[in-house]
Amino acid sequence: MEKAPDEILLKTFRRLDFKSVANVRLVNKRMAEVGAEALVKKVRFHCSQDSLQRLKNLATHNVFRKYVESVVFEGNILANIGCIHTYTSHYDLEHHSQDRPQPPPRTATAREKRLFERNLSKFQREIEDKYEKYRTFYDKQQNLITSNAYVDFIDGSIACFPKLTKLQLSTVGRCKHVLSERFLETFSIDCAMPIENDTKHTKEQLKHLLFPQDRPVTSIRELAVHVLSPKFFSDFMPRNMICEAFRNLRVVDISFRLERDDRFDFTIMSADRCYGDLRKGYLRDALGAASALEKLTINFEDYGFHGPCADMKYIVGDHVWPKLTYLDLDTMSATEDYLIGMLNRQPSLKTLKLGLITLEDGLWTHATQRMRKDLHLEDFIAHGILEDPVQMYPMHFIDSDAYMDDFERHSMADALDVYVTDEWDEEDEYHPLEDDTFGDPDDLRDEFGPFTDDEYDEIDSDLSDMDCSD
Repeated sequence: MEKAPDEILLKTFRRLDFKSVANVRLVNKRMAEVGAEALVKKVRFHCSQDSLQRLKNLATHNVFRKYVESVVFEGNILANIGCIHTYTSHYDLEHHSQDRPQPPPRTATAREKRLFERNLSKFQREIEDKYEKYRTFYDKQQNLITSNAYVDFIDGSIACFPKLTKLQLSTVGRCKHVLSERFLETFSIDCAMPIENDTKHTKEQLKHLLFPQDRPVTSIRELAVHVLSPKFFSDFMPRNMICEAFRNLRVVDISFRLERDDRFDFTIMSADRCYGDLRKGYLRDALGAASALEKLTINFEDYGFHGPCADMKYIVGDHVWPKLTYLDLDTMSATEDYLIGMLNRQPSLKTLKLGLITLEDGLWTHATQRMRKDLHLEDFIAHGILEDPVQMYPMHFIDSDAYMDDFERHSMADALDVYVTDEWDEEDEYHPLEDDTFGDPDDLRDEFGPFTDDEYDEIDSDLSDMDCSD
């Protein structure tokens, strides 16, 4: 152990759990130094006073702060559940049926009925206690948000991490297994936390991560934000400061969601007009400043029948990213010529992911033909619906012939991936978007089955039998 180089020790420590590494650090000064790098490479904090204080303690620690490379802000804000009746109604849902005491049958004895009443009262008291704990934390969190806590704790901490290269802001509800133990304890999650869907607070949260003390962090190589108010890329921050913060980014992954007040406009305006702030070009210019960009993801959570949220030219512009290998765009509009021209400008592009893209001019059959001929993609992932002035192409539709033969599910997205990434052949007249054998999987199942799960089991068993005959 003593003779092993630091690199080997570090790889070993990273295979251990947190407590084991903490114990090894007690052996000697060298183990403490190497163990520190394994412990704090990635730091998570959330929107509570205690968590922000721990962030500040790490940032001022002479050893730990030197090894932090990634900071994750779990920026979830609790929703305002104003009365206990609304809170209690959640526990009437089906997935809580095992938690609720079940009424005894009419033939139950008096003792069984009393036991049910006692258990029901206990269950209701537990819900009341949870609600009181929730309200207490909600009030504390609201006071925190309206105070100078972000300035006092985040601004002073971010600048103290000399190796910091990745920032992540997450404000969406996620499964328990991806959340920290302290986060689960603080928010008292037993099944679902009442998360606030309004993104108005995300502007301030990202501001203090990217611009602590009003100075852009230029050491960042990766930025991931899920989800963000589009108003961040309006007049919220100066254009030149945003461009400076983006200048050295290699990976950008941003999902947008409108603020609550703006979502009401969906009833009278198109999604594109609701996202009108993006037309000012702040995001486009920021992405252009990231000249060494390798992966770019821009998604929108406000989609469906509302239509495209933005014109692609206001997001991607006419930029060229020589090192861009991965591009993921959804819920946008473009012309066929703009889309193909933009893709042709990216010489290293290998993976393209498009979803809910509307061609205002041109056809998807022509566009995908040009992709196959001009691009050299390794993966083309289409999802949702691709739409042009003539037709809509649902990517989840499946090959009817293959389904009727043996219930195989070959989607239009799968066929399009094979088509676009295959070598160009002028004599190949087949195009999956012109294939009328693709149909809705629900309709095909209703018409052809399988009508029971047993039929699926029979299919699986037939395919899994090894043929050992001569």
